[in-house]
Amino acid sequence: MYHPIFRTPIGKIVFATWWIAVTAIHCAVLYFFYHIEVSIAVTDSLVWGLLFSILSLGLWFWVEISDIETQRPLTIAVNHIGAAAVTVLLLVALHRFVLTQIFLHNNDYLNFLDYSLLGRIILGVSLYVLIVLVYYLIIYINNFRQKLVHEAELKALVKDAELSWLKLQLNPHFLFNSLNSVSSLTLTAPEKASEMITRLSELLRYSLRQSPDTMVTLSDEIENCEKYLEIEKVRFGDRLDYSINSCPECLTVTVPSMLLQPLFENAIKHSVAQTADTSFIKAEVEIVKGFLCVKIENSLPSFPTNSAGNGVGLDNIRRRLILIYGTPNLLFIEKSESAFRVTVSIPIN
Repeated sequence: MYHPIFRTPIGKIVFATWWIAVTAIHCAVLYFFYHIEVSIAVTDSLVWGLLFSILSLGLWFWVEISDIETQRPLTIAVNHIGAAAVTVLLLVALHRFVLTQIFLHNNDYLNFLDYSLLGRIILGVSLYVLIVLVYYLIIYINNFRQKLVHEAELKALVKDAELSWLKLQLNPHFLFNSLNSVSSLTLTAPEKASEMITRLSELLRYSLRQSPDTMVTLSDEIENCEKYLEIEKVRFGDRLDYSINSCPECLTVTVPSMLLQPLFENAIKHSVAQTADTSFIKAEVEIVKGFLCVKIENSLPSFPTNSAGNGVGLDNIRRRLILIYGTPNLLFIEKSESAFRVTVSIPIN
């Protein structure tokens, strides 16, 4: 068990300042109210303050043992009554013994010691109560700080777990479709199947290197998305037409890893996967008022062939952005009869 007084330099300074103040007040009372000689008043106060300061250090360990959160109030009260009695009586006895040896032949002062015995006991009990309350306050503050740290660690663990869950929920959908495409291409176009497997392995290698909260440059993220789009290009052929345009200064901005690929996956799901006609996917990246704005737009078929899903992917991206940046409204969706646009605003700082 550590002592809070010796944990930091500030604790030592506060402790010394407190007892210097107590000693000075004690000396002033003896001199001005009881008209004790200055030398005697100083000696009396120094002995009193030194003895009580030493005893007060040991009270910390007694306070730690008397835990107000685990013990009954009556038990704590009895413990402190006994501790106060022992501490104050020991203090008064040691104080009297030392001063008696110093002022052995000063009968007037020795009579004053007897006269002031009750006052010193009352003073000792008062200081004991004050010191104990201060120690309990220190324990409360330390426990509160530890609680905040533990809560912060728990929130971080929960956040990491949720990010991992969201990320893992996005990837299997793409992997399932890619493997189905590879399976089909092995019979109709083996060379394309080989190419697709190579690109898929590169994409998965990139994905496995990233943790849920890893930040990468936009350049790396776009490169990964291009690999993804090339895989889909093998799958859909000329039916997929895509472009990605970005300003040079945007490429060095850091973004959450594996954030953009699900957006392109969503665009493909709403466009080329719904029709046999050619569909376009266009991405524009620019910096606007301290945000990296990524706009991904795809054409919509006039007569979709199947359901485009329930929007879980976009909801997961929105939730992931909130967890990482702590700010809502970073993902916007616009839809018209002929186009579907998703805009993500990523804080640069």
